Amino acid sequence: MINTQTKTKIVSEVERLKGELVELTAGMISIPSVNPTLDSVVKEEVIGGETEVNKFLQPVMEDIGLETDLWEEEEGRANLVGVCKGTGGGHSLIFNGHVDTVAPGPLELWTIAEPYSGKVIDGKIYGRGATDMKGGNAAAIIALKALHNAGYRLKGDVIIETVAGEEMMNTDIGTGAAIQRGYRADAAIVMEPTCAPYRLAIVSTSPGALILAVTIRGKAAHTLLRNELVRAGGLGAEVAVSAVDKALIVYQGMLRLEEEWGQTKSHSAYKRPGSFTICPTTIAGGLGGIAFIPEECYIKYVIWHAPQETQEQVKEEIAAQISRFAQTDAWLRVTPPHLDWQDFWWPPYDLPRDAPICKAATVAYQALFNQTVEPTGFLGVDDASFLNAAGIPAITMGPGTTKIAHTANEYVEIQDLVDAAKLYALTIVEWCGV
Repeated sequence: MINTQTKTKIVSEVERLKGELVELTAGMISIPSVNPTLDSVVKEEVIGGETEVNKFLQPVMEDIGLETDLWEEEEGRANLVGVCKGTGGGHSLIFNGHVDTVAPGPLELWTIAEPYSGKVIDGKIYGRGATDMKGGNAAAIIALKALHNAGYRLKGDVIIETVAGEEMMNTDIGTGAAIQRGYRADAAIVMEPTCAPYRLAIVSTSPGALILAVTIRGKAAHTLLRNELVRAGGLGAEVAVSAVDKALIVYQGMLRLEEEWGQTKSHSAYKRPGSFTICPTTIAGGLGGIAFIPEECYIKYVIWHAPQETQEQVKEEIAAQISRFAQTDAWLRVTPPHLDWQDFWWPPYDLPRDAPICKAATVAYQALFNQTVEPTGFLGVDDASFLNAAGIPAITMGPGTTKIAHTANEYVEIQDLVDAAKLYALTIVEWCGV
């Protein structure tokens, strides 16, 4: 347990470092580090930012006595690991965060502050990556500095990893590469924002994520023949078939399945129903002009599935539903939709909520906020999946809110950063020992 004197000393030291925490977060935000494998960017125009952020962080880590390792699995996409060696006899702990971000999007939507300004307004730091997740990285570094400044020597090792590639699951050059390089510990904390269902939530579970593209074929003709498709006694498929019309049958089928999931898919870590979803992200069709009844329509889905299910189970369920709805239509029965499962599956993780690292974080949370909480489920995904898959029990716990991640005017509240640094420091004390 964390005694009152230790808590008071650590909290006081983090408060003293508040200005440095803000400066460190803003400094990272000011260095653009867009993931170069995003569809929306030109790789050659953005690559290198991940390396630059980690070059910025390396002396910061070294100033508090960490042994650092900066390396690139791919040119311009460096990882940084800092190791604080313990005196022995305690558990080791990894703090893991990514330095890549999504693109800022249309600049005219950034009406409060520019995307790489790191500007402080009304207690918030603005900029791309503020909440996802440069603020969390800064909080972990300041937590360790606070312990160092307060004179505590840790029994267990603490490892801080700021890695490339997470936004597009490039784990082979980021977190996965760090694991392959030999960086392991008794547990890990990923500092992604976890605001729900309570601030700085302790997350023990996440869903899996799949991407599906469905292509529906029709039969093209001039739009003036639309009447043959919609009026009773029209020539119908003899003349044309609107792929968009047929795609809506698939869309309705998936919507019905998503509604069913809201009633039937559950997990003990998720208190709210409807946590697992089938989200259409793109619907496109046509021949590129207004004169054609479209012969093709395309729907792309991101599917967030329950952690206890395998990707094979989910794929079979989705395919069966689409097939069922296709059978209700004469054209789709003979020209069925084509399912293209993308080469992407973000595996879920499901750590027992009474796992030792969950208990340690819960003890720290109680000590800091005088509030009893339970580990909960995450609606998103992060690199905790790959840490858990490698046998390193990992939770997610971080400042900020996913509601504004990836949006224009992204920000992180300074109080969230300060509280996160305090929570991390107290968790280190509880887990690693001093």
